[in-house]
Amino acid sequence: MATLKLALDTRRAKKDGTFPLVFKLSINREKTQITTGISVKPSEFNSESNLIIGNPKANELLMNLDTQYRSRFYQYIINHQGHEQLSEAKACILNKQPEEFTVAEYWENLIGNMKIAGRDGGVKIYQQSLSTIRKEINLDLPFSALSYKDIMNLETRLYKRGMSINGCSVYLRTFRAVCNKAINQDIVKLEWYPFRKHRMRKEKTVPRVMTMEEIKSFFALNIPPTHPSYIYWNIGRLIFMLRGINLRDLILLKPECMKNGRLIYRRAKTGKLYSIHVTPEISSILGTFTPNETILGLITHAQLHSSFKINHFQQFLKVTNKHLKKIGAFLEVNEPISTYVFRYSYANLAKQLGYSKDLIAEALGHEYGNSVTGIYLEQFDNDVVDKMNQALIDVVSKPE
Repeated sequence: MATLKLALDTRRAKKDGTFPLVFKLSINREKTQITTGISVKPSEFNSESNLIIGNPKANELLMNLDTQYRSRFYQYIINHQGHEQLSEAKACILNKQPEEFTVAEYWENLIGNMKIAGRDGGVKIYQQSLSTIRKEINLDLPFSALSYKDIMNLETRLYKRGMSINGCSVYLRTFRAVCNKAINQDIVKLEWYPFRKHRMRKEKTVPRVMTMEEIKSFFALNIPPTHPSYIYWNIGRLIFMLRGINLRDLILLKPECMKNGRLIYRRAKTGKLYSIHVTPEISSILGTFTPNETILGLITHAQLHSSFKINHFQQFLKVTNKHLKKIGAFLEVNEPISTYVFRYSYANLAKQLGYSKDLIAEALGHEYGNSVTGIYLEQFDNDVVDKMNQALIDVVSKPE
């Protein structure tokens, strides 16, 4: 018996509460999956109509895939009745034999699926990695033609370009992820895996932080609302007061995130749920913005729903960091100020004030303690984290 069905892979929950949407292929009790690159919450997927609720663009992709895959699937069954093979059927459905997929082709297909799924951060990393790596080695060949020697050659070439150890590691990790996905989709055999003997190098970086006095001087500024840097000064203060919130998460906060005096949201990058008490100081700064679909009102409706949304975020980040750098130069701080400096500085100041690493990690949304045993630990009460956050806000914002 052979079946092809679109369904959620409920065994593989992601941190944001979504599940991958896949075509489940079954032949003679053997099973495999064909990924769509889309992940949704169970409440967003109608299993009867095989459609995603409120996402026409993704539904157009799914319907096209469903039509193509089922046509090839039924044709394969007719031609091989009684002699069906799972790997052959999957190759037929994908309209290619495994050896026909080039690395670049497969990589570009992954990027396309990420765009449809709204994974803007992943799109940027995968695009940058593909663009950089294909300049150093040939990717217009099947996976099976790549070897461990090619990986080593790539690494050497990246270092010769003057790339740092960690910079090189980002591209190699992305390349490794592409190879793993190709194996999982039976594009190439597990035995081929060229990263098996490769050890990913990593260099410990020294985070850029502002001193306590520098943070105080930043908060003590009295920038008038008419000044070009006024908005960005307030953004810097908010990032710190909101426990190092990511800029993208900050400008995407919606009014419904405000509940009972708390700001509740999920970090886009990790899916981690944050619940932050909105102190009077935070509320006062939020009051300087004019909300629309978002709390800060810094992104228009068209930008919010644009397929080029990631480009708007990157441009806004660039402008924000430019203004923060100017403020830092005026204050004569040791390190150039950027949005991420506030996150590191928050952690550094909390440590100076004597708070534990576990409590700081909880505030920042990191795993604390051992990554395995940390799973079994109870989270700190919101009240404990709130008190630490208020203490840090008092230190930097109130005159001595």
